[in-house]
Amino acid sequence: MPQTGTTQFHLFSYLWHNFRIIKVMKKMVFFFALCICTAKMSAQEQPVSDLVFDKLVHDFGDILLSDGKKSCTFTYTNKGTKPIVIQTVIASCGCTEPKWDKAPIMPGKSGTISVTYLNDQGPYPFDKTMAVYSTATDRPITLRIRGVVHEKAKSTSELFPIAFGSFRLKNKQFQLGQMAQGEAKTDSVQIINGGKSTIEVGFKEVSKGLIVRVHPQKLRPGERGFLSYTVDTRLHSDWGTVKYSALPLVNGKDEESTPLEFIVDIRDNFKHYSREQLADAPILLAEQTSSRAENVKRGSKIEKSFSISNKGKSPMILHKATPSNDYTLVTIPKEIAPGKSATITITVDTQKLNGDFVTGATIITNVPSRPIFALMISGTIIP
Repeated sequence: MPQTGTTQFHLFSYLWHNFRIIKVMKKMVFFFALCICTAKMSAQEQPVSDLVFDKLVHDFGDILLSDGKKSCTFTYTNKGTKPIVIQTVIASCGCTEPKWDKAPIMPGKSGTISVTYLNDQGPYPFDKTMAVYSTATDRPITLRIRGVVHEKAKSTSELFPIAFGSFRLKNKQFQLGQMAQGEAKTDSVQIINGGKSTIEVGFKEVSKGLIVRVHPQKLRPGERGFLSYTVDTRLHSDWGTVKYSALPLVNGKDEESTPLEFIVDIRDNFKHYSREQLADAPILLAEQTSSRAENVKRGSKIEKSFSISNKGKSPMILHKATPSNDYTLVTIPKEIAPGKSATITITVDTQKLNGDFVTGATIITNVPSRPIFALMISGTIIP
């Protein structure tokens, strides 16, 4: 069986001797970057625990360097039946100072962790974490503080450039990073009423699986609030990079036709797999992950097949295949039995292409060691 490394070596050797190498290599690097990179983890998930916090993130919003130290409080409650001790809280930076109750928290009782940001890092955005270790769980619970420090005051339109009438935000697109299927992830951003009268904000055309709200729902002139958004995969099952959307309504009217977008990368949930489950899991082996098509006449179709084998002990499920563009079609099997092989077919319509091209697809699987993999086709189109 051919080795993937050998195949890739011959492909790259060939491209090196091709006078179009620079252009092709740039496209290949860009394609694989899209396939394997994941977004920065911005939202928070709380481990299952009897120690429950009122929030996991505190957003200071926009502050000035001259404001000096800024403080906030995280409140927690013991929802269990045994006392809980917070053993330590470790901050990610010396500019963040946490203080917490050292006494045991009895069942049903609450306590606080106060956090002070020294605000001595200069006029930059900040995002600091605190790892809370306790007797309630083996995993630390992560708290975050964030905000943006400015050297001088800025106008509302500078701070919140996205406008839906008087309803203003800093961005129109929000990244929730990677999350596990069967779970929910929540984050929030600051908003403001930039008008001269009170507004009530709602939403329509909300994607299934997305929950989006404004707090408070009615904003007085100049008042700031928060837009909270949750992607709940229990409400809608999907895989890979998924884009959710919602169109804001201001006083019952849509002021803009382009909705807000919320992007998340959904994978199988392997976090709670036992050793036995991991040992019996499917194992993916691809004979090759790239293919080359030379001197193809524009307007014709390129069809390449890739053999995929399951070397594990349980069925391999191919959840979803996402082509990298609208002229690429991917056909995948739904399941591959243990010890069996199947074919993934990629078809490229070259009508829109000319010269060198790189295309392909990413496939989401239930394989713990390889939950996502990419297949690529490169080549040259001639008139």
